[in-house]
Amino acid sequence: MSFRQTRWRFLAVSLAALILLGNNYSFDNPQALQTQIQQQLGINIIQFNLLYSVFALPNIFLTILGGMIIDRLGVRFGIFTFTLIVTIGQLIIALGGKFNQYSLMLLGRAIFGVASENLIIAQSTFVSLWFKGTELATAMGIIMTVPELGGALNSLLTPLIYNSSQKLSVPLFVSVGFCLFSFCCGAVLVYLDKYADKYDQRQADSQYVLEQNIMEKEEGEEDEEEEKQEESKEEISLQDLKQLSGTVWILLMICTFSLCIFIPFLDNANQFCQERFNLSNISAGRAIIITYLTPIFVSPFIGYVVDKVGYRRRWMILTSLLFIISHLLFAILPTPEDGSPQYAAVVPLFLLGVSYAFYSCVMIPCVQYLVEQRIMGTAFGLMGLFESIGACIFPLVSSQIYNTNGDYRQVGFFYMGIGCVNLIFVLTLYFVDKKGSEVLDRINPLEDKSDKESSSTSDDSVASDLTDEDEREYIEMKSNINSLKLQPLETNSDTKSEPGDLKMQRSLSFEYSMQVTKIDNQ
Repeated sequence: MSFRQTRWRFLAVSLAALILLGNNYSFDNPQALQTQIQQQLGINIIQFNLLYSVFALPNIFLTILGGMIIDRLGVRFGIFTFTLIVTIGQLIIALGGKFNQYSLMLLGRAIFGVASENLIIAQSTFVSLWFKGTELATAMGIIMTVPELGGALNSLLTPLIYNSSQKLSVPLFVSVGFCLFSFCCGAVLVYLDKYADKYDQRQADSQYVLEQNIMEKEEGEEDEEEEKQEESKEEISLQDLKQLSGTVWILLMICTFSLCIFIPFLDNANQFCQERFNLSNISAGRAIIITYLTPIFVSPFIGYVVDKVGYRRRWMILTSLLFIISHLLFAILPTPEDGSPQYAAVVPLFLLGVSYAFYSCVMIPCVQYLVEQRIMGTAFGLMGLFESIGACIFPLVSSQIYNTNGDYRQVGFFYMGIGCVNLIFVLTLYFVDKKGSEVLDRINPLEDKSDKESSSTSDDSVASDLTDEDEREYIEMKSNINSLKLQPLETNSDTKSEPGDLKMQRSLSFEYSMQVTKIDNQ
C-alpha cells in the first residue's frame, strides 16, 4: 500500500489546509481596515481597490509560469518557496502601514499576490496527488475549512486589534505572525511528502528485489537509462495546453467567473455593509464572518454528498443560481431607513458562503478529473491567469460604478450580471458540450474512464498497432507467460524441483509481464 493511502493522508490534508491560513487571513486585511487605510493614507476608493488589483495584476503573466515551475520542479518546491514569499510580502505590507507608505504597501501586495496565487496552485496539485476518485471532493471540502477560518478571524480580530492599538501597523504585523505559522506548516508538509516518496520507493525496491533477484546488473542500468529518457520526455511546455479538451476550457471559465463573483465583492464587503445596512466597522466585520464560517461547516458535507451521488453538472447549475440570488438580495433588500432590520444582511452573506462552498467542492475537483497529473500545475496556472484578470478588473469596475452612482445597489446588480454570464457557461456543458462533459456526472469519473478504456482495448487491438516483428514478439511473450503460469509450483515426491528452479520461474514470469506491460502501454 502506498504511504499516501494510509491514515497519514489526513495529516497531510490538514497541513495542506493550514498552509493557506496565513494567506487567507492576510489577503483581506485591507477589507477589514478599509476606512482606516483610506483615512490614514489619504486615498480614495479607487486607490484602495488598487491594493487588490495590484495583487492580481502580476498573476496575469506569472501563474502559467508558476504552474509550469510546480510541474517541473515539484509540488514540494512550490509549497516551500511560495509560503516563504507570502510571509515576505506581508512583512513589506506591514512596514508600509507602519511608515504610512502607500507605494510600499502596493509593492508588498504585488509580491504577496504572486506567491499567494501560486501557493493555491501548489496546494491543489498536492491534493490531487494524495487523493483520487471518490475522495477528491471530500478532501477539497476539508481543505476549505481552515483557510476560510483565516478569513473569518481576519474580519473578527483585525478591527478589534486596530481599535485597541489605534495603529495601522499592529494588525498588519499580526498577519505576519499567521504567515510564519503557515510557513512552518508548509515545511512539515514538504517533509511528509518527501517521506512518502521514500516509503513508496522502499516498498517498490523490496518487491523488485524479491522478483528480480537473478537479473544482471547491466539490465538494471539499461532500465535506469530508459527511465531517464522517459522523464526527459515528460518536460512541461506551453504546447501541453493544446492537450486540454474543450470541456476543460469551459470549466476554467466557469471557475474564473465563480471566483470573481466572490472575492472581488468581499474586497469592499465591510464598507458595503456599513453603507447599505448602517453597520459599524466592527459590526460589519462580525457580519462578514458568516460568509467565511459557512463554508467551514458545510464544505465537508457537500464534498461527501457530491462524491457519493455524482451529477456534478447539476451541482454547478445550483452553485451559479445561488451566486445570482445572493447578489440579487444584496441589491434589492431594503435599507434600515426603509424599515428593514440591520441583520437583513445575514441572508445574502450566508448564501454567498454556501455558493463558495459548492464552488470549491464541485467545480475545482472537476478540473482535476479531466487534466493529466503531469500538467495539473500548468492547468491550474492557466486558471489562475483567468482569475487574476477578473480579480484585477472587477474591483476597479465596481469602485467606478460606486463613484458614478454613489449607491452600492448598482454594485450588487453588477455582480449579479456576472453570475448570469457564469450560468450561461454552465449550461454550455449540457447543451453544447454534453458528450464531453457527461463523464462529470459519474460517481468516480477517473475509475469509470479507466474501466471503459480497458474494456474497449483487447489483445487483438493492441497487437494491431504493432509492427509484424513486434506482434510476433508480443504473442510469443503472451504464450510464455501463460505456460509459466500453468506450471505447478507444488512438486511430488518423485520429481522434486530445486529452489533455484522456482526462483528462475518466478523471475522469468515477472520479466515477461513487465515487457508485455510496456508493449501494452505503447
